[in-house]
Amino acid sequence: MQETTQPQHPTHDDIALLAYQLWEKNGRPAGQEVEFWLQAEQSLRPVIKPPAPVAPPVPPRAVPPRRKSTREKLPGPKAKRNL
Repeated sequence: MQETTQPQHPTHDDIALLAYQLWEKNGRPAGQEVEFWLQAEQSLRPVIKPPAPVAPPVPPRAVPPRRKSTREKLPGPKAKRNL
């Protein structure tokens, strides 16, 4: 049996660690915890490509009924009767 692998979501600890590292790297600014958390969360979020757009099906062309030609409307030559 084949297993399908789904992208794993980052854990709380993963996000917290990266947010802390970003905070330290940027000089430990006060009051920007949420920004660093969101940045860490976004960078760890798995990239999921949306499915390619599918073109709608093309309906079949409507074919008008065949018109009879004037020749088909006229009666053909009558067969000669043997009397």
